[in-house]
Amino acid sequence: MDRIKQLLVIIAALLIVVGGFLVYKIYQNIRSTGSEPALFSAATEDLTQRKLDGVKVSTGQEDLLPVAVMVENHYEARPQAGLAAAKVVYEALTEGLITRFLVLYDLTENLSVIGPVRSARPYFIELAAEYGAVYVHSGGSPAALSILEDDDRVQDLNEFYGYNSGYFWRDDKRQAPHNLYTATEFLTEAKTQYGWLDGTDFVPWQFKDDGTPATTTQEIKLEYSILPTYHIIWKYNSGENYYERWQNESPHTDSEGQFINAKNVVIQFVKTATIDEIGRRELTLTGTGRALVFRDGETIDGYWQKEEGWHRTKFYNSSGEEIIFNRGSIWVELVPDYMVISF
Repeated sequence: MDRIKQLLVIIAALLIVVGGFLVYKIYQNIRSTGSEPALFSAATEDLTQRKLDGVKVSTGQEDLLPVAVMVENHYEARPQAGLAAAKVVYEALTEGLITRFLVLYDLTENLSVIGPVRSARPYFIELAAEYGAVYVHSGGSPAALSILEDDDRVQDLNEFYGYNSGYFWRDDKRQAPHNLYTATEFLTEAKTQYGWLDGTDFVPWQFKDDGTPATTTQEIKLEYSILPTYHIIWKYNSGENYYERWQNESPHTDSEGQFINAKNVVIQFVKTATIDEIGRRELTLTGTGRALVFRDGETIDGYWQKEEGWHRTKFYNSSGEEIIFNRGSIWVELVPDYMVISF
């Protein structure tokens, strides 16, 4: 028994010596490299570029089916829910002097509330079709509903269509029509119910890692209407290398208090016309026009181009080279071609 005890003591002593040596070597490695050795590093997985916004994600998550939700921006609809988590957002005038958002997700956001959800317009349908996205809305203008009925290139989820109402709900704390909402869970359920599949054929934009942030206090100001509530300012934050959205002279936050910002801001000038007595708009999204792209605190003055049909809109610099966006959220402001932008 004594010999066994002695053997155990010797083994314990050896373990202490070996362990001490390993700890010393690890310490020396950290001092010399500033990082842990590979032995103690977590296993890394293969990452690939997400098509929507260029962010690096796990393989298999890069090409999920996008959903494009109509979210309103009427002052009674604020603060909106889920807006800060969007991957791509388009803003454009609807009837009157108000704007509305087309908000793109890929259903990995896990949002319990998205909205308020509002009605369809033809130009928002055209934008959703560029991504092969499921278009989520509540009713629409006659022209928009006609497109959705006649053109099978767009998959849509309309609150007013049969059992689709089960994927939306009304919040009785708000007044209709500014109280319709959906959620990631419900949209995922609809995706399964309808058999909508991942894997899209839309052509992604080009993306890059952040550049060196500019030391600037750049502000981009645009006024969609004479109403101050639709005056927008994008303020560049050089410390974070993104643009903070201000609306009506205040930081724009969502219903969770999350500040809304973007890694890239695009001003796309388009021909805009009023087409009826209600004030509905027609936006020309095919052809070409001027574009301003703000990224890394810099301004790129160029143009946009889109072929006939529902092809992808591309943005180019003055030399005709496609503009490369930073990985992360993108806001596209669709503005009348006569609007004056201050920056």
